[in-house]
Amino acid sequence: MSSTTNPIWNRYINMKLEEWLTWIANHSLEAHMSLLKKFILANPYYIPDFEKGIDLDDFFIRMIYDETYLSSLSDKGLTVWYYSDFHDFLQSLMPYTIRNKDLRKIYDFLIKYIWWFDRQYSVVRKHLSAKFEAEGRSFK
Repeated sequence: MSSTTNPIWNRYINMKLEEWLTWIANHSLEAHMSLLKKFILANPYYIPDFEKGIDLDDFFIRMIYDETYLSSLSDKGLTVWYYSDFHDFLQSLMPYTIRNKDLRKIYDFLIKYIWWFDRQYSVVRKHLSAKFEAEGRSFK
C-alpha cells in the first residue's frame, strides 16, 4: 500500500458514504455479516458470474461495484482505478472508521476476509475493464 490514498477511491467513498450509512441504519449489519461469513467459508473459491448477473442488492458488492461512477471517470481516472487494488479501497475507507463503529465493523470484516474480497474485486475489475475497452475507452 502506498502512503497516500487513492483519489479515485477517495471520491467514490465520499459519494457513496451517505448511501452506505443509510443502508446500515436500515439493516442488521451483524446478521448480514454473519450470513456472508457463512457464504465465504462455504464458497471460498466463489467468483461472480456476470453472464447470469451479479447480486447488486448485496451491500458488499455494491461497495465496490458502481459502473455509473466508473463510466463517469476520464480515461486517466480509469487508469488510476484499473491499476489500484482492493487494499487501496481499504486504505481510503480507513479514516472513516475512526468515527463510525459500523464502518469499523465493515472494515474489520473486509480485512479478515481480504483473500476473498480481493479476488472478488479483481474479477469485477477484469469484467468492467473489458466492458470499458469494448466501448472504446483507452486506459491501460
